[in-house]
Amino acid sequence: MTLDVPILKRLAPSMKRAIGISAAALVIGLLILFLGAQPQLDVIKAAGYEVHSMNAQMAQMRADIANTEPQKEATDKVMAERDALLALGVIEPLLGSFAMRGKTLLDPIAQQTGFHIDSVRELPAIPLQLPKPAPEQLYYRQPVEFTGQGSYTQITAFITQTETFNPLAALSGLHILGQPQTPEMHRAVITFEWPAKGEKVKPTASTKKK
Repeated sequence: MTLDVPILKRLAPSMKRAIGISAAALVIGLLILFLGAQPQLDVIKAAGYEVHSMNAQMAQMRADIANTEPQKEATDKVMAERDALLALGVIEPLLGSFAMRGKTLLDPIAQQTGFHIDSVRELPAIPLQLPKPAPEQLYYRQPVEFTGQGSYTQITAFITQTETFNPLAALSGLHILGQPQTPEMHRAVITFEWPAKGEKVKPTASTKKK
């Protein structure tokens, strides 16, 4: 290494060598310092990116928490509307009988419209397609057959008001038979289907062993 500085030309060769060695050592020291600090700078830069990402996640979490209560209120409202609809339409057996439940529901309508109910019969339930595994509480369609007498106007009024006050009941069968002895009165066989619910039948101990 050559130092071409006028003032240094007057120095002794040994002094020149000492200054050269010191300068070289300084350059090497700075190079080592830079190379040693660069990884730390990279770590600091990566940490900065991570802090920025965590701040963004924190802001999103705060926004989600702020929306939790409105979402819960909306969900509760929908669930209340569903429960109200099911309360109006889903039937359960009365003393183990859907026929008795159906008669209890439609007797007031029959009295109001003038349709006379002679008999009520529970028909086999119609199963619905179930997810797998099946839930503990099952829903299915339960037909109930009403046989009675009335004029055409009374029969249609009975059907119309039944569907009005039982929004989930569906008319699934209707037979009107004329009666020669009383032409103004007709015999009607009317079938309504309700959504019904019941517990899933659990296998007995003997069935499990098979």
